[in-house]
Amino acid sequence: MNRIIGAFIFPEVWKAWAEPEATRVLGTLAESGINAIFTESEFYSDDVIEVAHRLGLRWFGGIACFSDHTHSHRLLQDRPELWPIDETGQRRPQMEWYIGVTPTFEDYNASRLELADRLVRNHDLDGLFLDFIRWPVHWELELRSGAAPPLQSSFDAHTLTRFQAETGIELPADLADTSRRARWILTHHPTEWTDFKCKVITGFVRQAATRLRAARGQGFTLGLYALPLPFALLESLVGQRLRDLAPLVDLIAPMAYHAILHQPVRWVGELLQGMARLIPDQVLPVLQVDSAEGAEVGADWGPPISAREWEDVLRSALAVPNLRGLVAFTGTALLREDRRAQVLSQVLRIEP
Repeated sequence: MNRIIGAFIFPEVWKAWAEPEATRVLGTLAESGINAIFTESEFYSDDVIEVAHRLGLRWFGGIACFSDHTHSHRLLQDRPELWPIDETGQRRPQMEWYIGVTPTFEDYNASRLELADRLVRNHDLDGLFLDFIRWPVHWELELRSGAAPPLQSSFDAHTLTRFQAETGIELPADLADTSRRARWILTHHPTEWTDFKCKVITGFVRQAATRLRAARGQGFTLGLYALPLPFALLESLVGQRLRDLAPLVDLIAPMAYHAILHQPVRWVGELLQGMARLIPDQVLPVLQVDSAEGAEVGADWGPPISAREWEDVLRSALAVPNLRGLVAFTGTALLREDRRAQVLSQVLRIEP
């Protein structure tokens, strides 16, 4: 696979395109060096995908695995047992647009696999990325510098039963409430809890890989989005163990959104260097182009990013060896009038 220079575009944008608009916007992105579109939806417009392919752009779809934010969390109202329970014994509160879905329910997981299978069979996608493939955390807010450590979840009855069955660990009978059970696990068996969380996520990805490659063949690209965390926290908090996930997928895309996390530009390169050493030639970083669109979707995307800062982010990422390319988040931010698309094309001409 050649180097990927992607642009993530929210489905609300491309779903509104007629063919002339799709041709104009995608053509402009292609002229700036973009060769792939990334998005996430439970529905795809074959006409828009055809325009992208005609312009030489690949189209990578995606699904939200363990989040129901696109449906305003209707799932959690219909099936409250799926609502994540944090270590205080309470439901995770909604933060901005996010709550999360507990990833241990086999029937729900099967429904997401069925959705992924249907999408790749019915649409001419070049690949599919698994998003929200993690235990619940609104990392964009909870993992900012200076924020209180996020609470672990989920300690619901179903998950605790599965944890005991799969590990052989029995919770003491005198732990009368959920908060005490959670504290006991995190105090006495943190390693087993982390391993269990990683096993749940890895198991889902393994099932997805088997099913989607059976549907589309070994040449179909499968990826997942990873959180931009140190490896130990990535495993203990959200269950993403990269060394186990990497053999199952083609690409792992860390969401290296420096402004959202209130990090300096140099943090981007430092994060990617560590990931690229662990899983060389599989890392496809997603880089934050701008912050202004956050307010439009009801989210805080951090302080403003100048066009010069965007250039510095690009150079920091592209200086890291063994990357598979990059994805601009968002593609529509590249189309602003302050030369962000031109910055991308200029940097790509200079960098190897």
